[in-house]
Amino acid sequence: RDQNMLIQRNSNSEAHNWLLHHYLIQGVKRNVIHFHGCLLDIGCGSKPYKEIIEKHVAKYIGLDYKRDTSKYGSPDIVGDALALPFQNDSFDIIVSFQVLEHVPEPGEFLKESYRVLRPDGKMLLSTPFMWGEHEEPEDFYRYTRFGLRYLAEKAGYDVISIEADTGYWSTAILHFNYAMNRVAKGFLKYLLKPIWLDQYLAILLDKIDSSYDRHTSTFTTLLHKPI
Repeated sequence: RDQNMLIQRNSNSEAHNWLLHHYLIQGVKRNVIHFHGCLLDIGCGSKPYKEIIEKHVAKYIGLDYKRDTSKYGSPDIVGDALALPFQNDSFDIIVSFQVLEHVPEPGEFLKESYRVLRPDGKMLLSTPFMWGEHEEPEDFYRYTRFGLRYLAEKAGYDVISIEADTGYWSTAILHFNYAMNRVAKGFLKYLLKPIWLDQYLAILLDKIDSSYDRHTSTFTTLLHKPI
């Protein structure tokens, strides 16, 4: 894991949770060496990683299940991840960030991505593990590294890597921050502001305890479609 103090944030980052997005961004940056050609971002939302990605590809296409500019930005194509509106072997690389937990049939999702990916292409996924329910009621699963491997290999992929994005301390402190943010109303919101500095402490503690990754918030997974 990249535990340096150069903090990376995006449009989804808030005062109490920027550490999560820092780690997710680092997961993308670790894998940009695999980006090239035509890329599909499934469940692109507000496209928080587009600025990083588009420097490395010839074409970026963002897909989401509806066009709702107030919440999801503006996808290039509206479509269903379980029935992608593309021909076989259309993309050199596919990415999907924090989407798989919201798909009721993850096996079908991976099979569809495999279908539209070109042979020797790669897929990059980020998925939650130790994280609270969100975007209810469309929140169905949490994935261990073993579950991710099972689903990916069943769909036909080779698994290149499954990396824990955070250690125990980042996971614990982020959970604490979300709990505090829930009660941070009115004047209390301003009193709690210094608490969010605990995210810097989490980085330092995880750096000391860097070998322990069984309590990660998220995994970043890189898959390969065989030739």
